[in-house]
Amino acid sequence: MKITNIGKEAHKLSHNGQEYLLAPSNFIELDLTKAEASAIPAPFEATGTPVKAPKVEVEKKA
Repeated sequence: MKITNIGKEAHKLSHNGQEYLLAPSNFIELDLTKAEASAIPAPFEATGTPVKAPKVEVEKKA
């Protein structure tokens, strides 16, 4: 997904232990799920197609 800083000043964005400093109107491409994309803080905007969340396998009891 494309994450764009739509604010008027540079802002930091953190994802998976990485920090990105984005100037106004600059963007970065990240693999985000729909839930991660909806949690992006202001002044960032997420656009594009989200990746599918990994399935959590439940252990079966014997």
